[in-house]
Amino acid sequence: MSCRAGLGGTAALRVAIEFSAAAPRSLVVSWSPDTVSGAHCKKLEYARIFLVALGTEPQRIYLDIVDRHPATSLQLSEALTAGEYAIEIDAYGSASWGDGRLDARGRSTSFTVV
Repeated sequence: MSCRAGLGGTAALRVAIEFSAAAPRSLVVSWSPDTVSGAHCKKLEYARIFLVALGTEPQRIYLDIVDRHPATSLQLSEALTAGEYAIEIDAYGSASWGDGRLDARGRSTSFTVV
């Protein structure tokens, strides 16, 4: 789903993460419209997934693109430096995600990679 905050506006997404007990760097990421915004919702077609290294200068690292699903499983690289991170989602309501029409964006709570 996608929510429009207003004409040409980018709506908020709620992003949740769950880690696997069996594999510490394996996680499931899901997203849904932030209904608190009271925005009109429509179906999202694509979402780009980023890992955000938190710190003095946050960096977004592209992880995956997801087609027509509001969730995905990810495996974080063993080479990933220990630290504080978050998952960020950019969601698009059409197949033309490369045309710059970002419909919704959200970020998970921070988590620690050891």
